[in-house]
Amino acid sequence: MTTPAPTIFDMQAELCLAMAHPLRLKIVHLLKDGPKQVNKIAGALLVSQPTVSRHLAILRNAGIVAATRQGTDVFYRIANPKIVNICEMMRGVLAERENQRSDILTQLQE
Repeated sequence: MTTPAPTIFDMQAELCLAMAHPLRLKIVHLLKDGPKQVNKIAGALLVSQPTVSRHLAILRNAGIVAATRQGTDVFYRIANPKIVNICEMMRGVLAERENQRSDILTQLQE
């Protein structure tokens, strides 16, 4: 018996699961400015290097980040710039939602 091929929805769910952690979102946000080494990411986010490495592995396995070795250094970068666009769009949606909530609260207080 063969396993059915994953659907686009299965693949989308896997991508969303890989992004479903605040630290991973922070890593993506940090990498939007260009490639960085693990220790630079860890320092910028005030997290241990092993913790960052674990999250980078998840992002790498999902195809969200890619690693490039330069001598003894490994640099991580966003694999597809559309990922950054998706994150920015999500933040835009959240900002709009918060503005709507604020407007509703203001109306209730009048």
